[in-house]
Order: sequence, then C-alpha cells, then structure tokens
Amino acid sequence: MSHHSYLIVGAGAFGASTAYHLIKKFPSASITLIDRSSFPCPLAASYDWNKIVRADYGDPFYTQLATKARETWKSDRLYSPFYHQSGLVNVGSDDLGTRMLDNYKSLGIETEAEIVGVRELVQRYPLLQDCDYSAVTKCYVNPSSGWAEAAMALKEVIQTAVRDGVRYVEGTVAKLVFDEAGDCSGVQLQDGRVFKAARVILSTGANTPKLLADSAPRRPEIQSEDRIVAAAVITATVKLTQEQAEKYKDVPVFIHRAGGIDGEILPPTPEGVLKFCRDISFTNKGQHPELSKIISSPPTDQPNEGQKTPPQDLRDEIDRVKKDLFGKQADEMDFDQYRVCW
Repeated sequence: MSHHSYLIVGAGAFGASTAYHLIKKFPSASITLIDRSSFPCPLAASYDWNKIVRADYGDPFYTQLATKARETWKSDRLYSPFYHQSGLVNVGSDDLGTRMLDNYKSLGIETEAEIVGVRELVQRYPLLQDCDYSAVTKCYVNPSSGWAEAAMALKEVIQTAVRDGVRYVEGTVAKLVFDEAGDCSGVQLQDGRVFKAARVILSTGANTPKLLADSAPRRPEIQSEDRIVAAAVITATVKLTQEQAEKYKDVPVFIHRAGGIDGEILPPTPEGVLKFCRDISFTNKGQHPELSKIISSPPTDQPNEGQKTPPQDLRDEIDRVKKDLFGKQADEMDFDQYRVCW
C-alpha cells in the first residue's frame, strides 16, 4: 500500500474538493473517491440548484476564509462559470451588520458592503417591499456577494479530478475497516468490496455519526458524541414562468433572521428556479442498536432518506417563509419541489 494513497468517503463539496486538490498537489498519488451513486450523488447537501457564496459573517475567521473562497469563485476558470454576483441582503440584529463590516476592516479587506435603512433597501429592491421589517431598523447590503450553481459546479470538480487521475467508485460504505493497531485502514462496502489506503478521509456529512457507530460501537473514543450532530433544513423551489423569471431576475440573495422569520431566498437560476430555505435546523434522533446511545442521522430506512417527501409540518414552515418574505406576491407562487437537506 503506497504511502501516498488516499481513500475519500463522500463526494460532496468537501470530498470532491479534497480529491481535486490532492491530485493537483500529488499527481502520482493513488486517490479513490467513493460515494453511493454516480456523481454527483443526489443525496449530498451540495447536490442543489444553488448555494450562497459570501464572506459576510459575524466571525472574523469565517470572513477571512470565505473571502478567499469567494475570490476563487469569481476568478478561477473551474468555478467562475457557475458563480453569479447577485448581491446579498442580510436582515438580522442591528449589531450583526456592524460586526460584519468591522471584520472586513480589521482584516484589511476592501468591501462594497454597507448598512442602509429599510426605506432605502426597498427603493433598491422593490420586490422586497412586502417583507416584514417590523423587528429591524437597519439592513446589511453587499453587492459583491452572490451564489453558485451547486450541483453543476460539483459535477465539474469531480470530472476534473477524475480526468487528472482520481478513481471514482460507486458504492455504499457499510463500515470502516481497522488494522491490528486499531487505526482505520479502509472501508467495506455493502456489496462486500474492501478498499484500503494509507489515509482514509471521511467527508460523510450528516451520515458521519452513524457510520462511526456502525463501524466501532465498542470504541467510545472515536464516536462523534456532541462534536458532530446530524441536522437538516427544509427547502422548496418554485419553477417560475417566463414572465415571473423576468420579474424576479434581479432579486438578491436575501437572508432574514429577525422577528422569527428565519428564512432565505436564493435568486432564480438560469432555468428559472427560485429557492426558499427555512433557516432553522432540526434533528432525527434515535437509539443506535449497538452503541446504546441516542444519535441523530438521516432516515436511511426511507427511500432517498426521505429528502423529497417532508412531512406536512415542514411544508407549512417553508410556506410561511415564502409568505413572510414576499407578502402578497407569494400568492402567485406554488412550490413544485421540496427537499430535506441534511
């Protein structure tokens, strides 16, 4: 087994990016990327119409890291075809916008971001006029932020990695394999195949706690405990008519976390898909049969982990977000797809 051999489990954003950068840095290395289906896997959180690309955070570490990522989305030939600089509006506590601006300043990062009043915001974005602003007096606006076509970008990254020498394997990992010293040396798939490498990297997202519990229930030192808790949010999309797509084409990324709304709008995609997100996470807890502890994990006993068939209470939650953010304009929109995103 080569010292420069890597086994990456999970081909979502983290796994695909890891494979891509490893093969660039070590072109002669043996790198295997495994996921449950052909790529991109539709169960991955990154398999989505779009994801927000921003550096607007209250945490300076996030701001610094995300600024580099945002610039890569803008300038790198691999990513830039999928990036859209729509601008971003964040409505939250009045001090959040100030903290985000202070982070840019303290890090020496130039920004076009600013804080404006509700009246000025509505003048800039008339389609947001019916939103509930009763809990705020100021809004944060950054015209330099935007969003990315997530699934399309993910597919391109994996294809590029494979062209450069990464081996892609389709299969569901049943458990981790350990050597005599107790170190992880590989994985065993549900069909019995075993893959080993000098380094095993888990990019398994919400499935990580369950995978660790399934693999070594009698080894408490490797269990996730409260360090990793699987959680999900509910999203829904509207397929806009041609007339609606023209009307909403200039909508920015809109994050509203004031007054109990806790929702997001992502601008229309080139296909005319407008996405909403209820930005409050929830868990799916149950007792693991061998670990004898409560863990949260996606409902793997349901088809597609139940991602396409959320219960009615979650549908009601995302419908309320649509109405809170667009007011009476929401009456002209009907959701055509729902998703529980883990």
